[in-house]
Parts: sequence; structure tokens; C-alpha cells
Amino acid sequence: MPRKRRILRHHILDAAVELMSDEGFERFTARKIAERLNASTQPIYKEFKNMDDLKTHLTEYIQEFFKDNIFYEENTPLDMREVCNNYILFAKKEGTLFASLFMGRELCATTLHEFIYESLIDALNQNEFAQKQSRDNKEELLDIVWPAVHGYAILTAQGKYSMTNDQLEYKVNHILDHSLKVWHSGLAAQ
Repeated sequence: MPRKRRILRHHILDAAVELMSDEGFERFTARKIAERLNASTQPIYKEFKNMDDLKTHLTEYIQEFFKDNIFYEENTPLDMREVCNNYILFAKKEGTLFASLFMGRELCATTLHEFIYESLIDALNQNEFAQKQSRDNKEELLDIVWPAVHGYAILTAQGKYSMTNDQLEYKVNHILDHSLKVWHSGLAAQ
């Protein structure tokens, strides 16, 4: 009878996220992940073909984390304000991990950004007015809102902004309210 594996794929992915959260990508190796698992690298290479395969699966794993913790609550899509607030809160709580995911080139950042963009469209669709808009109009709004929110998240992750949750909520509302004014004036001009 074959031995039962004690280190499974999700253990490896959890250890990889933990490593990125603590040390970023500077020391992201199979050996460092194995140290976190208190094991050799063998279980890693049994589950994944190579480190690129691990990174691809890690990107998918992180997308699921984002879906569950930033974009949805109990399988219900959140509205844009909640999503933006959650995104910046994630950057505040997990600055090193946020930087590893969005400010480096080691993971599939393009894939993550595309996933986030589509999730933002879903968040916009929680608004009755936005539901009636074309995809192009929704993208125009995201082109106004998202650089401000993402930039604010980056600065928060870097420690530039330190704020309470109430202050953060105020800032998100400020960004969204002004972005919506610009967007509405653009729609009226069409």
C-alpha cells in the first residue's frame, strides 16, 4: 500500500503565499517553501512540474483568495465601494504580499490584473445605473477609478498612508464620488 502524502498542493500554495507575505519574492525558491513546510523539495516537485508551474497555480490560488476576500461576500458580488475599500485594506494589512503580487514581475501580474478588471466589471454591475451602460462606458469609468484606487493601494502598501478604517472609507468615497462626476459629465457630453 502506497504511503499517504502528508503535504498536499494546498499546503504548498499556502506556504508559498506565507513566504511571499513575509519575504517578498527575493527568496522565493522551492527550498524556502520546503523550509516552511518542514520538508524537502520533493513534495513540491511531485505536485508541480517546475517553479513556473507552481507560479501559474499560485496565481490561480491568489485569484480565488481575492474572489473570496475582496470581491464577494458569501458568493454575492460586492459593490464598487466595498471592493475598493477591501482592496486597499488588503494592501494595508499585507503590504509585502501586495507588493510581491502587483509591483514585481515574478508572478503572472497581467493575469491578476485581468482577473481584477473583470471582477471590477462585476462590482459595477451591482449598481442599477451602471448595469444599463455599455461595456465601453463601464471601462471608461474603470479607467478613471482604478488608477486612483490601485495607486492609493500601492502607496498604502509602501507605508506612505497610515489611516483608520473610517479614514480609508472616506478616501474611497471621495475617489469614487469624484470619478463618477467626471464619468457622468463624459456620458452627458456624448
